Amino acid sequence: MRNMENKTLNLTENERIILELLKQGLEDKEIAEKLAISRHTVKSHKNKLILLKLI
Repeated sequence: MRNMENKTLNLTENERIILELLKQGLEDKEIAEKLAISRHTVKSHKNKLILLKLI
């Protein structure tokens, strides 16, 4: 669990929010609409989360 905490410390606020929304089961389009950002931006943030093995 501590390793995950260390990884989340390096996330931006938007990345943390996106991680939480993904945990809630929201799709990229829904997240983009909710945060008023593009789906491309959501996918970019998701790629970082994948690289960090958080999703």
